[in-house]
Amino acid sequence: MRYVTVASCGSCLPSHVLSNHDLERFLETTHEWIHSRTGINERRIAGANEDNLHLSLEASRDALRGSSLRGEDIDLTIVATTTCDRMVPALACSVQRELGTRGPAFDINAACSGFTYAVVVALHLMRGGIASRALVVGTETLTRIIDWTDRSTCVLFGDGAGAVILEPCDRGEGILSYSLGAWGEGDKLIFAEGGGARMMASLSGNLDGREESMATYLPFLSHAWNDRYPYLQMDGREVYKFAVRKLCETVEDLCRQAAVNLGEVRLIVPHQANYRIIQAAAQRLGIPLECFHLNLDRFANTSAASIPIALEEAVRWGKISPGDLVILVGFGAGLTWGGILIRWTGCK
Repeated sequence: MRYVTVASCGSCLPSHVLSNHDLERFLETTHEWIHSRTGINERRIAGANEDNLHLSLEASRDALRGSSLRGEDIDLTIVATTTCDRMVPALACSVQRELGTRGPAFDINAACSGFTYAVVVALHLMRGGIASRALVVGTETLTRIIDWTDRSTCVLFGDGAGAVILEPCDRGEGILSYSLGAWGEGDKLIFAEGGGARMMASLSGNLDGREESMATYLPFLSHAWNDRYPYLQMDGREVYKFAVRKLCETVEDLCRQAAVNLGEVRLIVPHQANYRIIQAAAQRLGIPLECFHLNLDRFANTSAASIPIALEEAVRWGKISPGDLVILVGFGAGLTWGGILIRWTGCK
C-alpha cells in the first residue's frame, strides 16, 4: 500500500474585504446580530477579475512554491467546488492548462465536504498507481450565487481558494484514516437552482415571435428561471443539528480507525461554517475550543475552500509540527460529510 501525505499548502483570498459594518449600510442587520449568531466579522469578496480559475491558480502556485515542484511534476489535478466558472469544461482542466500539470483532471462537487472528498479520491488514485503526485484545490465564489437582500444567507459566505500537493511518504505517516458519507434525504436543506441544466437562463435576443413555436418542440423552455429563485437557500436550524452531530461522529470515527485517542490529536481543522457549530462540537467531544483552528471570523464560510485555506494558515502560523496528528473535517450540502486524520510530515 502506498502511503500519502500533504507535502505543501497554498491559499489565495480576494483583496476586497466586506465587513459586517459594511453590510449594515444596505441590509437590515447589525454587526452584533451577525457576530453573535455566527462568529463572523468580515468576509472576502471576489472582484470582477477574480474568478475561480484565478483563485485556484494563485493557491496552486503558492503550494508549488512551497514544495519546490513544477506543474509538470504533478500528474493528477482535482478541483472541489460548487461554483465552477463554467458548466463545461471542468475547472481542473483549465488549471491543468495554465500550470502544465499532467494526467487526469476533473472536478468534484460535494459542497463544503468537497475538499475532503477530493483528497480521499486522490489518495486512492495514487495508491492504484494512476498518479504519483496530486494537486487538490478547493475554490469558491459563493458570493455570486447568494441573494444580497436575504440576511439569513448572505452574511454567512465568502470567497477564496486553498490547495495542497499530495505525495508518497513512509509507512505510518501521512493519511492514517478517512471517513466519507452522505445523507441524501437532506438534499433540500441546502441548495441553489441557478446555473443547473434543469433551469435554463431566459432566452435573449430578437426571437421574432418564435417563442410559442419553440416551446412546442422544446418543452424545457418552460423551466427558464427568470421567474424562479436561483440563489442559495438553506434551512439553518436543521443544518446546524446535522453539522454538530456529524462533526463529532466523524472525528470519533477517524480516531477509532487509526487506534488513537482524541487527546493525542494536536489540531482539528474544521469546515469554517459557524462558530456556534464548532463550539457545540467541542463541548460534545469534551475538548477545548483551542483544539480547533478557526478563521471564519475573517473569511466566513468559503465552502470547499474553507479547510485548505485554514490548513495553510495553521501551517504558516506554526500550529502544526512534524509528527503531530491533525484532523481535517467537513460537512455540507447533500447532506455530506468527510474527514481525514493525518500524521503530519512537514510542510511549508
